[in-house]
Amino acid sequence: MQRSVSNGNTVKSAFLIMIMIIMTQVGYLDLINSPTAGNDSFDEESSVMETGGSGSAFAYANNKLSAGNSHTCAILDNGDLKCWGLGWHGQLGDGASGFGYYINAPSSTAINLGSGRTAVAVSAGGSHTCAILDNGDLKCWGYDGNGQLGDGGSNTNTNAHPSTAINLGTGRTAVAVSAGESLTCAILDNGDLKCWGDDGNGQLGDGGSNTNTNAPPSTAINLGTGRTAVAVSVGDHHTCAILDNGDLKCWGYDGQGQLGDGGSNTDTNAPSSTAINLGSGRTAVAVSAGNAHTCAILDNGDLKCWGYDDVGQLGDGGSNTNTNAPSSTAINLDSGRTAVAVSAENAYTCAILDNGDLKCWGYDAQGQLGDGGSNTNINAPSSTAINLGTGRTAVAVAGGNNHNCAILDNGEAKCWGFNSQGELGDGGSNTNQGSPVAVSGSNTWESSTGLSSGSGSSQSNFTSSVEGADLFLDVPMTNITFQYNASAASGSGS
Repeated sequence: MQRSVSNGNTVKSAFLIMIMIIMTQVGYLDLINSPTAGNDSFDEESSVMETGGSGSAFAYANNKLSAGNSHTCAILDNGDLKCWGLGWHGQLGDGASGFGYYINAPSSTAINLGSGRTAVAVSAGGSHTCAILDNGDLKCWGYDGNGQLGDGGSNTNTNAHPSTAINLGTGRTAVAVSAGESLTCAILDNGDLKCWGDDGNGQLGDGGSNTNTNAPPSTAINLGTGRTAVAVSVGDHHTCAILDNGDLKCWGYDGQGQLGDGGSNTDTNAPSSTAINLGSGRTAVAVSAGNAHTCAILDNGDLKCWGYDDVGQLGDGGSNTNTNAPSSTAINLDSGRTAVAVSAENAYTCAILDNGDLKCWGYDAQGQLGDGGSNTNINAPSSTAINLGTGRTAVAVAGGNNHNCAILDNGEAKCWGFNSQGELGDGGSNTNQGSPVAVSGSNTWESSTGLSSGSGSSQSNFTSSVEGADLFLDVPMTNITFQYNASAASGSGS
């Protein structure tokens, strides 16, 4: 059951004051725990959770901005959702589509998500878009050739949000979503993971006959006995998930070693019983699946990538050699620096560092590294961060096929790289940009980080021994609640 925090005793008051001080420093926190006694569902506002391990890293939720092959979507600070760029298949959700259709700046009108509804998370796939709404509904629109919209229909493209949410199961809602090239996966409020769409390489993870599906299955992916998912990322043809104990597992296409299992680059159609070896005692707090490579932030803040490395996207400074397992050595982000967000895309990778710097490496033919240079590929992070503007830092990053975008700490959005269909949103001449340019319009984008800690155990750092409860911090500062947890109250942990 839940108990509201109101006229508590002195200890309660002091505790809440401490929390509110912290909240003024980070905007707001989305700290949620794995389902335990007395708590069988996740917070709908959150998508990144604390995991196991012995480190003290944290990762940004990074779910308010997303880039598809040639379109970009972002959530504003009022929950509105806008998309721009290529809209041939209806992926912009503005009610328009057709060959050659694109817009080169966000519309003055937000996507109609339904009366009174707002967006809390967005994910742009190859040519489709999905959003989680504030009531936990999940809706997708755009290209549906492989069933990736999940509506159970006739694989017909749609150019606006559907009136009916995706059927995730009786009473179930979505807490995280990832749209890949031609499939979609969602984590439900009970920790189940379900995927639908293209299954040509087993990326749906159902252990079946690699058959496409056009709706979520009734049975969740088998992640292991008692295990649930806390984060998911879908690449072009493979899928990765972080489990509630911090394990990382990937499945689907493995032609370049992107599954990270150290094996023979063999496709798999279900999660392995053995997690990826991230290093002794190490767990994952964030994951990003790219075209043919995968990157993960570990619980000590290290960043590691594996898979395809033809143009340096693994960031190891080596000879551009594919690897089929995480290296024993983390990517060198600069002295003392750690990663708080990562985006692995077509043939390059970008990461936000713990000081707010943003760095990219790999393929740069269209300026997607954002360094303002000569469009030269690099195989390791530069010593110099991308210039986002005087005093500005990044709070979210998303990479498309050949373009990148970031939301800054002041609510601005900037993009760079390929711009033939308006994907940079600058309202200009559709010219490639080697340095960040401002997204057009007077929009203020959601700049909260959804900060999550990966320290210690699966219990929140803000667990109150006085209340014997796990503290859930949600968006509204006026609605702080304690969620009862029997095991925490008894001191047994989890």
